[in-house]
Amino acid sequence: MTLAAVVVGVLIVIGVGYSQLSGAGNGAALVNPGIAYPVSLQHANTLGSSAAPVKLEVYDDFQCPYCAESAITSEPAIVSKYVIPGRVQLVHHDFEWIGTTSPGRESRLAAAGAICAEQQGKYWDYAHWVFANQIGENVGSFTQERLTRIATAAGLDATAFGACIGRSDVLAQVDANTAAFTPIVAAHGGTPMYFINGTFAGAGYQTADQLSTLLNAALAGGTTAPASAGPETSAGPTASPTGPSASPAGSAP
Repeated sequence: MTLAAVVVGVLIVIGVGYSQLSGAGNGAALVNPGIAYPVSLQHANTLGSSAAPVKLEVYDDFQCPYCAESAITSEPAIVSKYVIPGRVQLVHHDFEWIGTTSPGRESRLAAAGAICAEQQGKYWDYAHWVFANQIGENVGSFTQERLTRIATAAGLDATAFGACIGRSDVLAQVDANTAAFTPIVAAHGGTPMYFINGTFAGAGYQTADQLSTLLNAALAGGTTAPASAGPETSAGPTASPTGPSASPAGSAP
């Protein structure tokens, strides 16, 4: 995959229009995110070389609109500029942050689907398709049936995915991740949340230019000044939408 090809993917996403993320109904045709990352760089929920000098970790929820905006409008440029050349390794941490008490628990189910996608070597395709097909929080975006449709469109085997997504061990893994990640995110403001080389680097949607500034500082051996959580942050069930909560800061992942 060339740099030009990834940039084309970014332009396709922009051309499709981010407004479509909330504009399609359950029965409507799915939105193709138009993003493809080099297969050789994909390792489960990690993208890029483990030898990269900088690791960018993103904590997200598949129902979080700002996580979706980051994944489909900012990250492709970061992948082109930093991940493909081997300067940065990108890691996603998916968990249930939104709607933990909702009947459908759609964030939990979508995160379970990500684990199933990892098993088929299709995590990144699945993540892009899921983010591109949000239709609102806890309104049926991510039922098991619709997630299977999305996974199939993303190139996964539908039978294997359907057999995996509701398994008790898969859901237990999501619950374990949620228990581990919630204190970290709650302490700093909401999703999406960024850590660079284990240090908190900001919460809320960041443009590619904002992320580049942080990554350049880390690559130069300097410190990253985290952006405070702002309105473009999914606050979740316990975190403050405007900044860190009163609880002690979570440990670095």
